[in-house]
Amino acid sequence: MSQQNETIRPSQLIYQSGPGAIVELLKQSVIVKSADQWHTRRAPQEKDVRITSLLGVDHVRILNENPDKQRIKAVEFPKWKICPKCHNMTNYDNDTCYYCARKNEHDLQDLYASRFILACENGHISDFPYNEWVHRNKVCTEQSKDPRLMLKTRGSSGSLSDLHVICIHCKHSESLGGIMKTEERDLHSLFDCKGERPWISDKAKEKCNCKMKTTLRGASNVYSPSISSFLQVPLTASSSEFDVLYLVEKDKEKFNKAYIGMGDEGLEMACSFKSIPTSFVPTIKRYLEGEITLEESSTYESIKKQEWNTLTQDEINEERFASKKVDIAPILVPYFDGVFRIDSVPEVQVLKEFTRLGYFDRFTDEEVNSPQPVVMPKEAKWLPAVRNYGEGIFFQFNLEKLLKWEENEQVTNVIVKAYNAQRKEFEKKPLDILPRQILLHTFSHALLQEFAAHCGYTTTSLKERIYASDDMYGVFIYTASGDSEGSLGGLINLAQSEKLLPIIIRALENMSYCSSDPICSDGDFEYHTTANGAACHACTFVSETSCEWGNLLLDRRTLVNINPNENDGYFDQLLEM
Repeated sequence: MSQQNETIRPSQLIYQSGPGAIVELLKQSVIVKSADQWHTRRAPQEKDVRITSLLGVDHVRILNENPDKQRIKAVEFPKWKICPKCHNMTNYDNDTCYYCARKNEHDLQDLYASRFILACENGHISDFPYNEWVHRNKVCTEQSKDPRLMLKTRGSSGSLSDLHVICIHCKHSESLGGIMKTEERDLHSLFDCKGERPWISDKAKEKCNCKMKTTLRGASNVYSPSISSFLQVPLTASSSEFDVLYLVEKDKEKFNKAYIGMGDEGLEMACSFKSIPTSFVPTIKRYLEGEITLEESSTYESIKKQEWNTLTQDEINEERFASKKVDIAPILVPYFDGVFRIDSVPEVQVLKEFTRLGYFDRFTDEEVNSPQPVVMPKEAKWLPAVRNYGEGIFFQFNLEKLLKWEENEQVTNVIVKAYNAQRKEFEKKPLDILPRQILLHTFSHALLQEFAAHCGYTTTSLKERIYASDDMYGVFIYTASGDSEGSLGGLINLAQSEKLLPIIIRALENMSYCSSDPICSDGDFEYHTTANGAACHACTFVSETSCEWGNLLLDRRTLVNINPNENDGYFDQLLEM
């Protein structure tokens, strides 16, 4: 492969261009090497215990801080390339056509990479075996020679059956019409997986009994990353055991000295300095003595609970995080316990692993396919990450009204059944979805669209974070970007009471109608391809990068009453005022 230096944004390395992903450069198609082969030693190391304990690593490396000192490695993939002029194929490392140049030394035709590759559900990936395909029913008379192939189009339909691979040695040709058919894949051994992992090395193979599937190299399911997002908020000594242990971990040496020197009395004194209830002293003792670890009590839900505890504080002003509870219009008081302006908040996004021919479950840690690690050596206990800074507005719903609404609402049961039926089709376990999850999620999407119209950020620059469980009931809408766009002040400026009220009312009014009504407003699943009620691309959906749940579990009817004889709208009385 020729040496090229091209720039990839750090955020791309966490999302679509991470280790094992196929990336289109200006003149080549490459696959990004595993992260342990990158030059990232100068990347700042983040050892936030909440992150490391959940992911089981020693640290994460922040790629977007000091990025000029880092180098990412890649290798050419796929190997097969085609000349657009003479249609000759080659799997050598040249970038221009040898055959065209041989006829005319000034004719340097750039080659283009093969459109087709093979991938298996265990994460392996290979070049499409063109030579084996064209000779699968006829042995080449000149097997001893290197393959000489051409790829030509015969016909005008543009379908796969019009594409033909031709062996120049024996003149035999085969159509590509059957390369994606299941019966062809099951019939021929050329689709047997060889366990190839070119992002590690050419020799990195492992045993695999899968049949590989033919796919386009640019297909979205060829590379699906698993990304964990963490808000680096100050900790509070809440009633959560995990929160308390994290506070102890930050000053573990001091707690150890207090325990060794004065026993339980020393721990009680240390707890008083950290505003930790003394009822946690037995738990802290077990932790210091090694009976329990942070990894055992660390879950993504526990981390979100800690974020919830911090976001609901009246006022916090620290170096990297600042928040304040703001006044709201009196007519909003029955609906919200509080609205909080988050002036500054860092978000760390960590790439854990990736999979092929499937997607990670957004709601659980359940794996769709065998995941592939992004850092290979087991002793290299780190993962790549980016840290972004932003601002946002946090809405804490009124619990009393929310509980009363959940008792009477009727529409969410149908959505939950449809969603779990969809999960069953993909052999996933059914989930216990609370009605408030659908309400909070739909409210978030309504505000995301309206905020984008007023704050100066695009909808793709805004994100949501849903806090919906038995003891959490809020929505955090924020922007977090690796550059200055993440903290320009346009979003938090809308938290002022006189600006926020008309924005919320306008967002709810927009949810009361849709250009696809009455089909959309009926929420009839006969017409839906996703597990949603009254929600579609014309009214409620936002970009995939903004939505935490992949545009699932949405229903406008939970916000406002949009059909006769319905009474499920949480905010319906607000629009009547």
